[in-house]
Amino acid sequence: MPPEPNYFAHAFKSQYNVIGLATALGFAVVSGTALPLLLAAGVEMVVLPLVAGSLRFQRLIRARLSEEREEQSQAAKQMETSEILQEIPDRERVRFRSLEGMAREIRENYKGLDSSSRMLLEELVQKLDFLLSFYLRMRYSLFRYEGYLTSTDPERIQERIAMLEHEIAKGPERVQQIKARTRLVLQKRLERYRKAQENKQLVEAQTETVEEVLQLLRDQSYSIRDPRSITEQLDGLVSSAEETERGVKDLELILAAEQDVLLPGNLSDEVEAEIEAARASEPPAPSPSPPPPPRKKIIQ
Repeated sequence: MPPEPNYFAHAFKSQYNVIGLATALGFAVVSGTALPLLLAAGVEMVVLPLVAGSLRFQRLIRARLSEEREEQSQAAKQMETSEILQEIPDRERVRFRSLEGMAREIRENYKGLDSSSRMLLEELVQKLDFLLSFYLRMRYSLFRYEGYLTSTDPERIQERIAMLEHEIAKGPERVQQIKARTRLVLQKRLERYRKAQENKQLVEAQTETVEEVLQLLRDQSYSIRDPRSITEQLDGLVSSAEETERGVKDLELILAAEQDVLLPGNLSDEVEAEIEAARASEPPAPSPSPPPPPRKKIIQ
């Protein structure tokens, strides 16, 4: 919930109060005395608390702030939509524009409802807008998943893990510890790769469901079915969409927090440097002593 607004400050900044103060200031300048300003200050001390405490004034301020927040939210959504549409491929833009057209048809077909069904129509429009935004965000996430999965080679990661497991059994203890840590990093990368594959399949299925449902609702809207039945159909889809988006955001946070370790030559530069330092700190192996010189035979 948004914080409770400061009604006294809103009453002070209202246009009527500003006009009154400006008038008092003008009279003070014309008369050359501060009496108009003193009278205005006295009126302010009496009137402003009364106005700020009025329930009608408070409802007006809350409604005005709610409209401003809604306008800001719509502007932010439009900006987000514009930015995503610039990032995704052309085929995805075409699919999204097609869905926008379906939603527009649904709204137009239900515009002629009586006043008793207008609230249901507003609820229907809100859910359609949410599904369109959800669809676009998920298709953008799908586009990012494809880039991530394409740039990651799971077979190479598995081969390196197997190689490290073989190498851990050899070498100095410090080197073994560092290689064990590198193996753990590679295992996490492999887990994230598999999770990304699962999420990609889930997002594909969910967005295809959104497309099918909107096509069905568009067909039903031409028969002017009761909007109550349509909003009920959307309820389950909206709940499933919200759950899917939470899972996608969780994985994106993980991918952002744990940057993939770049492995030029199988190990990152940092790990290679630690291994070299560990090797340098190990005492040198004793060199083998030279064989004793051959003994000369004494001829008697």
